[in-house]
Amino acid sequence: MILFIFVGLLVIVILFHEYQRKSSYRWKKLSEFPGDAPLPFFGNGLQLGFDADEASPKLMEMWNRHGKQNFRLTIGSEDWIMLSDPDDVGTILNHPSELSKPLERNAAMKPFFGNSISSSEGEKWKSTRKLMTPSFHFKTLEKRVEDVNKHCDRLFKILDTFNDKSTINLYTYLRPYMLDILCSTLMGVDSNFLGNINHPYLEASGRTIKIITQNYFSYWRNISKIFELSPQYRVMIKTVKALRDTSATILKDRKAIFNTMREEIAANNKIADMNIKTLLHNKVSDSGCLLDKFLLVELPNGDPIPDDIINEEITLLCYTGHYTTTMTICHTLYCIAKYPDIQNRIIEEQRSIFKNNFFKCPTNQDLNDMKYLEAVLKESVRVIPTVTKIGRQLHEDLKFKDGRIAPAGSSVVVFFEAMHQNPKIFPEPEKYDPERFFNNMHTFAFVPFSAGPRNCIGFRYAWVAMKATLSNMLRRYEVFPCDPADEPQFAHRIITESKNGINIRLKKRNQ
Repeated sequence: MILFIFVGLLVIVILFHEYQRKSSYRWKKLSEFPGDAPLPFFGNGLQLGFDADEASPKLMEMWNRHGKQNFRLTIGSEDWIMLSDPDDVGTILNHPSELSKPLERNAAMKPFFGNSISSSEGEKWKSTRKLMTPSFHFKTLEKRVEDVNKHCDRLFKILDTFNDKSTINLYTYLRPYMLDILCSTLMGVDSNFLGNINHPYLEASGRTIKIITQNYFSYWRNISKIFELSPQYRVMIKTVKALRDTSATILKDRKAIFNTMREEIAANNKIADMNIKTLLHNKVSDSGCLLDKFLLVELPNGDPIPDDIINEEITLLCYTGHYTTTMTICHTLYCIAKYPDIQNRIIEEQRSIFKNNFFKCPTNQDLNDMKYLEAVLKESVRVIPTVTKIGRQLHEDLKFKDGRIAPAGSSVVVFFEAMHQNPKIFPEPEKYDPERFFNNMHTFAFVPFSAGPRNCIGFRYAWVAMKATLSNMLRRYEVFPCDPADEPQFAHRIITESKNGINIRLKKRNQ
């Protein structure tokens, strides 16, 4: 009898909750977008299932089923509007004040990166971005190209050993290579991850995106008391520790260099009124070393920024900076290997730029002249989106061009996978065609680095690193596809990655 009463009361509570929800202004506005009917409490979460790697394919199925247009879904108590229309993407990304990242996304990321620039808001986000911006200014790009060229020489010593032999998993060597470049240029520390491919950081970073994606889509993980009892939680804590420990080492090493520089400046400037801090600031500003900015700045009370706060920013930059560029380079090489005619077109462009000095190191101007290579990079990102989704948590109602309103409290998500397969934006989306990027297209049809006030601060740096690496590699090696058994097993996580790596064959070009 008691059980019957309890079940009855539960049904009444559920029905009342659903009545309130379906009668609300928020649901009225959400209903203007197509979408499947949500279940009480679960929403559409059960449709996505419990395998986080299957969430994106299932979202693509929904997008196709709802007419390849914006659609809505509900995950637990959170409402998402998935955007694939470039007008609407422009509306949210260009908005001056709707800058907050989605709640689920922040919850998934914060165990790894804390309240860093990726998740922070308000004055903290503004001040951090202002502090970091000079390190990514276009004036630093020539030096960045030189750094990439230098590290390419180290990479080639390893890749040459695979010349005309078995396949090579590009992830294995491109990830530490990119991490070494990032540590050298932005952290001011010489590292040698490429010489230690079994380093704990590389092992941990290889697990990170899968864990973050599981955090995002495995809703039970938001119940902290349950999650903390699970073996998955212990794996996550171990992974976070490996990333943070490496960041602490980088910070310690740069502090030592920084203090030596301070002592040398003080020894060489004995004038009493000489401002050592100003001289130090002028010296480090020339290098564009981002970590130095954090070491120089002071809090309003005059104290330096605490190490744990700097650690969060280092951990974010080291991880996202090396991982996204690595994935893009590797996936582009995979596409180039599949299409020999396109590879030949790239080489023709390279010969037209370098002429009789085909194997010289590129300059930034050379990179700017590589229009076809840039189009190949863009087409590869279209076909295999490096970042699969970005979003904003709305504080106020957001009106789109067609008059529909995304209500306050909901999340709007730029669904890159759907956008890049939208035939209204990219005709024949199944075709790999770099030349499509020589045609005029909507400003917000292709925004892999986001856009507007909260765009990726390091997009220029990324383009330089990717184009210089590909130019150097493709002029040195001809790339060939792997055996069918080694074809990539792409998982469209928060960042797209292949579960079995990217395997290709290399053959050195005739000198």
